Amino acid sequence: MGLVKIPKSAIEFFKKNQDEIFNSGNLSEGPWIDKLSNKIKTIAGVKNAIPVNSNGSGLVALLLIFKEYYGRSEIMIQSNTMYGVRTICGTAGYKIVDYINCRLETLMPNIQDIKDSINNHKGNLDNLVIMLSDIGGIINPDIEKISKFCKEKNILLLEDAAHSFGSTLNNKFAGTFGDAGVYSYYSTKAVFAGEGGVAVTNNEQIGGLLQDFIAYDRFKQKMPIGCNIRLSELQALMIYSVVNDYKKIISNKTEIGERYEDACKSSQINFISQKHNLN
Repeated sequence: MGLVKIPKSAIEFFKKNQDEIFNSGNLSEGPWIDKLSNKIKTIAGVKNAIPVNSNGSGLVALLLIFKEYYGRSEIMIQSNTMYGVRTICGTAGYKIVDYINCRLETLMPNIQDIKDSINNHKGNLDNLVIMLSDIGGIINPDIEKISKFCKEKNILLLEDAAHSFGSTLNNKFAGTFGDAGVYSYYSTKAVFAGEGGVAVTNNEQIGGLLQDFIAYDRFKQKMPIGCNIRLSELQALMIYSVVNDYKKIISNKTEIGERYEDACKSSQINFISQKHNLN
């Protein structure tokens, strides 16, 4: 999964700015981390954007914060997701109490699937996190209803937005509907830069805790949890370079997807189309 075709313009931007990093000596915790953070905050319209070394590490960190500061230890995830989502839950010490059913039309749960799982749950909802994964670059079309329902039930909603950076629903960016979300820029993702991720949240407390967590909280020294999941300056620059062209990348992938759809139609091959879910 290591083959990545970076846009030529992104490569040129990276090369133009890489010497600045080497000449300054700031190989970590330098200005490109802040530039990337501000870039994502502007694009996604979110208050906090914290670069991390992977989507998975960001999700684990948020789950640990939810456990330590919000008393959560049980989680529900959707039945259609990658195996890594399950291992993330175990790594953070959570008990998976249900796998939420998914719809064939979207490959994701709808609001009724969420309600069915909650109605069948015997535990305390104040102890619960729901983590949902966007599939195929598409935001869950019921995410606004799901977010409202979770707030009413005091359930924390974590968005695994690994595949959906650049997607919007009703003019709102992926990863910003729940309590927090995490993007991925791994090679297989819609917008790719080899490695790295960015966690986003409009909750100032969660954002502040995560900012301290990613560097062991070695400055304030108040958190009982923390780990080094920082992003390097070079990778921050790489992601920044690619994010500059994210609209072009998505447009290109959309065009390729349409070619596949045309081929399926001409060959009378059934396929799932989520065009009706796109904003």
